Amino acid sequence: MKILTGNDIRRADLYTIEHGPVESLALMERAAEALTREIIARCEPDECCGPGGCCGAVGNCGPEYLIVAGKGNNAGDGLAVARLLHERLGSSRKVSVLLSFPEDEMSPDCRSNLERLPAGVAKFSPAAGRMVSDGIMHVGGGSVCPDALFFPESLFTPETVVIDAVLGSGMCGELRGRAADAIRLINSNSSRCRDVISIDLPSGLPTEPSDGWKGDPDSSLCAVAASCTLTIEFPKLSLLLPETGRYAGRLEVVHIGLDRGFIASCRSCYATVDRETVRSLLLPRNEYGHKGSFGHAMIIAGCKEMIGAAVLCTGGALRSGCGLVTAHVPSGERLAVQLSHPSAIVSCDPSSAMFSAVPDSISKYSSIAVGPGLGRAPETVRALGDLLSRLRDMREAGAAPTLILDADALNIISSGPQMLGLVPPGSVLTPHIGELSRLLRAALASGMIPSLTDADTGTDRYPWADDMQKVVLVKSLAAALKSVIVVKGAHTMTCSPQGDCHFNMSGNPGMAKGGSGDVLAGLIAGLAARGYSPLHAALLGVWFHGLAGDRAAGIHGQESMCSADLPAFLKVD
Repeated sequence: MKILTGNDIRRADLYTIEHGPVESLALMERAAEALTREIIARCEPDECCGPGGCCGAVGNCGPEYLIVAGKGNNAGDGLAVARLLHERLGSSRKVSVLLSFPEDEMSPDCRSNLERLPAGVAKFSPAAGRMVSDGIMHVGGGSVCPDALFFPESLFTPETVVIDAVLGSGMCGELRGRAADAIRLINSNSSRCRDVISIDLPSGLPTEPSDGWKGDPDSSLCAVAASCTLTIEFPKLSLLLPETGRYAGRLEVVHIGLDRGFIASCRSCYATVDRETVRSLLLPRNEYGHKGSFGHAMIIAGCKEMIGAAVLCTGGALRSGCGLVTAHVPSGERLAVQLSHPSAIVSCDPSSAMFSAVPDSISKYSSIAVGPGLGRAPETVRALGDLLSRLRDMREAGAAPTLILDADALNIISSGPQMLGLVPPGSVLTPHIGELSRLLRAALASGMIPSLTDADTGTDRYPWADDMQKVVLVKSLAAALKSVIVVKGAHTMTCSPQGDCHFNMSGNPGMAKGGSGDVLAGLIAGLAARGYSPLHAALLGVWFHGLAGDRAAGIHGQESMCSADLPAFLKVD
C-alpha cells in the first residue's frame, strides 16, 4: 500500500469529490461510517453481564464516549462519529463532545456536523468558559483552562473512550492556542480513561516528520499519546517511524473509497508491506520439482560461545521453502545443529571454535547468510574478507549466490572502508539500529556516502539527528552498495538500491529478544535460494518473520515468547 504525502492525500480527497458522485460532506459521512464501525468493534463488549451483574441492567456495562474536536475536517469526522455512535448504541451509552474552538471558527463541513448532533449528545463549548449541554447529560463543576478551554473533570473516567479529533493531516508548524490546550488536556487525563483513539493521526503529529515537527517527548504538549490510531485510507509516514510513531499506539487503516485511479497515478517512494503485497510476490511451487529445483541456502554462523545463533538461523532457512540448507559451523559445535535440525546438511569449519575458512565450492549455493553469532576473532575477520572478495569476483564475472549479511558480519565490515567496499552488489544487509549506526559512520568516514549539510546533523550516539535524516542516509547507503538494507525494528524498513522504502505491518514488541534477527537472516537466505530477488526475499522474509512473531505471541504472550519459538510458527504462504 502506498504511503502518500499530506498534499497528495488532500488532492485525492478533492479528486474524488470532483470526479465522483460524492460531495465533501458525503465523503466525510463515509469516513465517519467506517470509523464508527471500527470504534464499536474495538470498544463495545461482546455481550453484557445482564441484570444482577456488574452493571445491573442490560446494556450499561460498556464504555462512554468523549469526542474532543477541533475546527477542521478532522473535527468534522469526529462530530459525525459522535452522532453515529449515539444512533447505533442508543441511550445505553453516554456520548459527549468537547469543542476546543468556537463554532464561528469551524470549517463549513465541521459546522454542518455540529448542527446535526442530536439532543442526546452532550456538548461542551469553550466560549467564555461556559458549559453548553444538550439532552440527557448534565455535568456539574469544572474549571477554565488557559485560553478559555473548558475542562469538565467528570468527563474523563475509567469508562471513557476518548476520541481525538482535534487536528488531522493538515497540521504543520508549532502547536499553540486552543489546539495545544486540547492535546495537553487529553494527555493529562488519558491514564485514567479506558482508551484513547485518534482519528487519522494523533493530534500534533504532521503527516511527514520533516514538516517542522519539534515535539518534546517529555512534554504533554508534544502530541496526543493514543492507544490506537484509525488512519484514513493510507498509513502516514509519521506513524511508521520511531520518533513519531510511538504516539500512534495500534495502527489500523480505515478505507473510505478514495478514487483508485488517482491514487495509482501518485508516485511515492514509500509503501507498506501487508498481506496484499505478499500475495502479489509469492511464487508458485512447481509440482514436478525436486529438492534441487528450489535452491540451496548456506548458513555461516555460530562460534563456540554462540552456537545457538547458528541453530536459529538454520531453523529460519529450513522453513523458507528452499530445497536444501547447509549450515557451516565450527567443527566442535556441529552436534548442536545436527541434533536440532536433522533436515539440514552440516559443513564443518577447520576450526573447532570459530569460522576460519570459506567452505569449498561456494558457487553451488543459491544464497549465503553470514554473521549470526560469528564472533570477531582475527581468523573470522580474515575468512569473511576472503568470502566477500570471492563473491564480489563471482558477481563481476556474471553470477554469484545472494549474500545476506547480519550481526557480526555487519560489525566486521563496519570496521573500515576496505571491508565495506567488498560487499557484492545485490546483497541484503539486516542491521538493527546499533549496527546501522556503525555502518553509516563507516560509510560517511570513507566518503562512500555524502554527509548531510544540516548543521544539526548527528548526535553522540547516532550519525543522524532525526528519523528523516536516518532514512536519507539509509537510502544513500543502499544506492552506494547497490544492495538492499533491512533496518530492523517496529515497522521494519526495507530500502532498495533505487531508494524505495517499504515499512512492514506485521510483528510485535515481544520479538525484541536476542536471536530474533538470526531467524530472520536465515529466512531471507532461504527465500533468496528459493528464487526470489534480493528485495522480494527481504520483503517476504520480514513479513513472515513478523507474522510468526504474532502467532508466537498469541500462544506464549509477548513477554514470554522467545526467539526459539519463531521457526515453528513460520508459514510461508
